[in-house]
Amino acid sequence: MTEAEVSNATQYQNIVKVRALWDTGAMLSAVTPEIAEKLNLVSTNRIKVNGIGNYSIADVVMVSIRLPNLVELKNARILVLNLVKDVDMLIGMDIIRLGDFSISNGAGKTLFTFAMPPFESKTDLYEKALEVNKRNTEWNP
Repeated sequence: MTEAEVSNATQYQNIVKVRALWDTGAMLSAVTPEIAEKLNLVSTNRIKVNGIGNYSIADVVMVSIRLPNLVELKNARILVLNLVKDVDMLIGMDIIRLGDFSISNGAGKTLFTFAMPPFESKTDLYEKALEVNKRNTEWNP
């Protein structure tokens, strides 16, 4: 979860703080109907959205988004959908693919970072993973 700020793409003075869920399984980002109403968002289109075992028709709206690490997206096309409890916004792959998204785990804590635009050099943990995984599987019965 991330706290973020969302505004109507044409009315920057009206900013709403939201609880955003990063979802790599979602192709598109979305806000709840309550957030859309607070921001006076106007639908530019309607599309069919496939979910798990069902589909719905969703409004497409334009917003600007500011993340806590100073990443700003202006004129982002997102959907208006009912989301899970305590989530105001879903950040999907349409936004995640614009930058570098990293998840690290250690000492019982999870850390994720997002940078946009993506870095020139890519992070590839393949060689490190092979070394660690090989050590983890070496044992004597």
